[in-house]
Amino acid sequence: MEGRFPPMTPARCLLAATLAITVLLSGCQPMVRPDLDEPREPESPVTLNPVPRPDATVQTPAPEPVPALPDPMDTGAEVFDRMTARFSPPICVKGQHNRAWRKRYAGYPASFARHLEEILPLMAYVVEEVERRELPGEFALLPIVESWYRPAAIGPGGPAGMWQMIASTARNHGIRIQPGYDGRLSPVESTDAALSYLQTLDGLFDGEWRAMAMGYNAGEYRIIRAFRSSGDRRVSGESHLPRGLSRTTYDYVAKLHALACLIAKPERHGLVLPREARFVPLVRMAVPAGVASLDQAAVRLGTDAARLRSLNPAYRQGRIVPGAPRDVLAPATALAMVTAGSETAEAPAADEPGPARTHTVKPGDTLSRIASRYGVPLGRLFSINGLGAKSILRPGQVIQLDP
Repeated sequence: MEGRFPPMTPARCLLAATLAITVLLSGCQPMVRPDLDEPREPESPVTLNPVPRPDATVQTPAPEPVPALPDPMDTGAEVFDRMTARFSPPICVKGQHNRAWRKRYAGYPASFARHLEEILPLMAYVVEEVERRELPGEFALLPIVESWYRPAAIGPGGPAGMWQMIASTARNHGIRIQPGYDGRLSPVESTDAALSYLQTLDGLFDGEWRAMAMGYNAGEYRIIRAFRSSGDRRVSGESHLPRGLSRTTYDYVAKLHALACLIAKPERHGLVLPREARFVPLVRMAVPAGVASLDQAAVRLGTDAARLRSLNPAYRQGRIVPGAPRDVLAPATALAMVTAGSETAEAPAADEPGPARTHTVKPGDTLSRIASRYGVPLGRLFSINGLGAKSILRPGQVIQLDP
């Protein structure tokens, strides 16, 4: 992706990988034909409003008020249902490009389902972040297109992480890159940066997700120039609109359409999604002060060190160097351990109560994020503050953290 988030591999490498996988798996499981039940609905080009000037500054308004999100997901069914609830119709569309990508992704149904099950914890984390920012659900599929949700993925030419960012773009979006730490490999930092950029594109392209995806792949100015030079503001990956973009950019939309169709309508393609699969949710949390490595953090958090390192490869050799961000992604069981420890070891004596802690809500805050930050069970926040899953948080609101 030029100047933004480059594709992980060139088309030739993708074709070679596909052929290799076909040879290896052809004797293991039957191949299905995702085109047997071809969707009846063509991809109708969407016409956008007049294009802003390329030098126009796009302001992304902070979400206000912020609805409290549901509890963290821990089953495949919850992940797929909450993701597809944010898909934009038509989900399954006609066309040779969409059909080809459906076949590539799900030509071997058991392998496709197994890969989905492996990435459910990370996908659930991204789906929650997409919900929080009120973005289209299709964007939770971008890390599949880019890297199959591999936090440590390194692509040809330098893009890195599960969102496959190049270094200049990452720095432009506030990601820290320094000796011993590469924030592109952090699911926390890279997801924040990628979705913040998509929020900017949301305002630039009137929320039309296909135009946003093209801008994410090729850069927003290239898309704006294509609109202007062609005199056509229609958007379609299948019909290659607007004219003048690379096939990679059109295919980017086709891939997202294909994945969305496979997940929303698995029965059309002989797929059985891992809906019954259960997993431990991932939460964002701060490494305790004085901890200098992920192995030490794992001991303090009561979680598996290898799992913590695999989730947070931004820290070279697992060392937390000075100046590096200290937010990591960890299994929710680690948060429970911290909470339990704080309740027993740090509780003030009954005759010397400590001051009650509070948090003032800022734009973008959610109760689950506040709970994670302070190590307070989400249910306790609900109870103390008289809130529920559908409660609305407003900037400036004071949340009680202690009874």
